[in-house]
Amino acid sequence: MAVLLDNPVRSYAWGSPTVLPELLGRAPSGQPEAELWVGAHPGSPSTVVGDGRSLADVIAADPEATLGDDVVRRFGPRLPFLLKVLAVERPLSIQVHPTIEQAIEGYAAEDAAGLALDDPRRSYHDRNHKPEMAVAVTPFEALVGFDDPAEVATVLAPSEHTDLAGAAAVLRDQDGLERLVRRWLTLDDAAAAQIVSALTAEASARREEPRFALVHRLAEAYPHDRGLLLALLLRHHTLAPGEAVFVPAGVPHAYLSGVAVEPQASSDNTLRAGLTPKHVDTAEVLRILRYQPGGAVPVPPVPGGPGLDVYPIPGVDELRLGRVRLTPGATATVSGPCLVLVLDGMATAGGVELARGHAAFVPAAEPDATLTGDGVAFTLTTALDQAR
Repeated sequence: MAVLLDNPVRSYAWGSPTVLPELLGRAPSGQPEAELWVGAHPGSPSTVVGDGRSLADVIAADPEATLGDDVVRRFGPRLPFLLKVLAVERPLSIQVHPTIEQAIEGYAAEDAAGLALDDPRRSYHDRNHKPEMAVAVTPFEALVGFDDPAEVATVLAPSEHTDLAGAAAVLRDQDGLERLVRRWLTLDDAAAAQIVSALTAEASARREEPRFALVHRLAEAYPHDRGLLLALLLRHHTLAPGEAVFVPAGVPHAYLSGVAVEPQASSDNTLRAGLTPKHVDTAEVLRILRYQPGGAVPVPPVPGGPGLDVYPIPGVDELRLGRVRLTPGATATVSGPCLVLVLDGMATAGGVELARGHAAFVPAAEPDATLTGDGVAFTLTTALDQAR
């Protein structure tokens, strides 16, 4: 039967001190709280209320009952998806995620180098890929994918700074985007600092222009960070509540502000390229980065039944996210393995009562769990069976 989960919160400097505590109905901790994790990733697994075991241990004890034969056969005896709530108060790092093959190679290389899993220099914490989607709960800002190099060149060309005007010329070449990114990310610290200083001065002088206004804002949060150079080249997106964007492997991205639900494959592999005090793995970023313009994949919701919107992600069979608008007297069904998270109001999932901010796990042994209530809930399961 379904079980109530106690879900960990991760605190990072970019998080909000109030959003997640308010969602969870508790007093603020006084620290920035960035991510609510709902799932079984070994780095921060949910625990079963009243049982004390982690959800990962519950699944490991009986994979067939909790996950079902199809999921075990396709993904192994582990929950293949992870659901997060992001509370972004200040911009977080520009980052990129690997394919499965790249993750396996990177994990093995870091193991061979003797890096422990908790070593701050480590980028690969598991052997999985990390396709992810952000679904806006409030207006949500993000940088996702490279912008059109010709547009960036047009903005940079009038600059009186030689490095910036020269970058405009490079961007007009067919392979100019990749050459410029590789050059900027591999400069020695002194040369990089000089160009970042020039860009910061340019952004301050021209902050009435949207692209430079964004760089100016980022520079206030991360002064002297060479990630500002990369941010200059990325495309800015603002999502209205309910809108979603999918981020494939190799696409550079950074979330800037707002609250979002983030379904993803169960992984914590993050390669950082800048706008962070944490470890930046330039060589690995350059290995897996996709240099083509674009990359962000808008995911418009499609009707999946009364009160249900589904966010389909082609080619990613770990993830099938639903947004359910619950009304008194109406009943929906969910099929396990499935996570259910209530973001507004209250619900009952498979007999488990859920207040706002609470979540449950519905096992595969419960194929038609009822979902009732008054509010909004997100459900996350696999896309192996599109009929469910």
